[in-house]
Amino acid sequence: MLRRIELPDVADLPQPSPEADRLIAEANRRIEHFSFVRQGPLIPNFVACDFASVNSALAWIAARQLAPGRAFCEWGSGFGVVTLLAALHEFDACGIEVEATLIDEARRLADDFNIAADFAHGSAIPPNGQDLIEYAEDVAHIDTDSFSGYDQLGLEIDDFDLYFAFPWPGERAFWESLFDHYAAAGALLLTFEGREDMRLCRHV
Repeated sequence: MLRRIELPDVADLPQPSPEADRLIAEANRRIEHFSFVRQGPLIPNFVACDFASVNSALAWIAARQLAPGRAFCEWGSGFGVVTLLAALHEFDACGIEVEATLIDEARRLADDFNIAADFAHGSAIPPNGQDLIEYAEDVAHIDTDSFSGYDQLGLEIDDFDLYFAFPWPGERAFWESLFDHYAAAGALLLTFEGREDMRLCRHV
C-alpha cells in the first residue's frame, strides 16, 4: 500500500547548492551535445527531466530525514544526474540503465565531478516484474526483456530506501505497482512528471 506525502510547491523547495548548480549545468550541456552529435537510432525514453526541481525535492527529503536509510536507486538513470545529485545529499546512490552508452556517460560525469556513485547496466525490473503490467500500450517504452541490473550491484530491489523514476505518460501506475510490490516497508518513491508534477509516496 502507498501513502502519498505532499511536497511543497517548487518555489518553496530548497535551492540548489553551488556544487549542484555546476553539476546540473554541465550535465545539461553534455546531454545537449550527446543528442546533437549522436549517430544511429535515437535512444528510447532518453529525455532529461528538470534536474534542479528534482534536486530541490531530494534536498527537502534529506533535510527532513524522511527516508528510513541512505540507500538510493534511480530507475532508468540516463546520464546519472539524479543519482549524482542524491549522492551530493549524502545518499549511497546508484542508478540502473539499460543503455550501455548512457552508463558510460554517467560514469564519466561522476568521475569528472569526483562524486561516488554506482551505475549498473541492466533493467530496473527484476525477474517476473513485468507480470505487474496490466495495459501493454501504456508501457510500450519500458524494456521488460533485458537482464536485471541488481545482480551487478550485488543488491536486491528491496534494499533501497529511496527510489526515483521519470515515467512517460501512462507509466506511473506501473512504476508505483513495482515499488508497492517489491519495496521494503517505509521506503519512498519520488517520481517526476513535470516541474509542477512531482509525486512522493511511502510504502506502508
